[in-house]
Amino acid sequence: MCGRYSLDLENSKSNFKKDTVTKFSKIFTFKNLDISPSSKNPVIFFNNKEYFFELFKWGLSYDWLPKGRVLFNLRSETVSDKNFSKDLILKKRCLVPFNSYFEWQNIPPSKKKFALQTYEKISFFAAVYRENSEGNEYSILTKASEQNIKHIHERRPVIVPKGAVKKWFSDHYLDILENSLVSMKYSEV
Repeated sequence: MCGRYSLDLENSKSNFKKDTVTKFSKIFTFKNLDISPSSKNPVIFFNNKEYFFELFKWGLSYDWLPKGRVLFNLRSETVSDKNFSKDLILKKRCLVPFNSYFEWQNIPPSKKKFALQTYEKISFFAAVYRENSEGNEYSILTKASEQNIKHIHERRPVIVPKGAVKKWFSDHYLDILENSLVSMKYSEV
């Protein structure tokens, strides 16, 4: 995933329970059609048997990274093995709502931009987050792309189907990391 996605929660309210929209009404005014790393965006996390929507910064920041760099993507295949992320995948999973995401196909001498999306109006990236003194921050998990989109980009975000949200927040989250097959459509932008 190259690091851009879109989200229009205001026009996606019908995909959520009315109580959720009312409780988090400020979040449901969010609209950004070109979200980039280091920006603050809606994230869903689960705590004490309750779902919460908050704005988190996209990209994990660590003092060992070069100045100005953040980890906005983490490989799902190795997230459990890295010292800095193994506790996050165990205890700090979250979902990032999106309408589409963007990839650039490298065809020298230029690149073509594509919008990719599921067949749902709104979908969710699998992500992990950490609490930071400057605010919470998240990183989207990625995996190898399926054949039908591999020609655009070799990796894609892990997408959690709407029916698997509870599973993502349970002890069975590895099933989603290992078996996340979601039908995608794409168009050149």
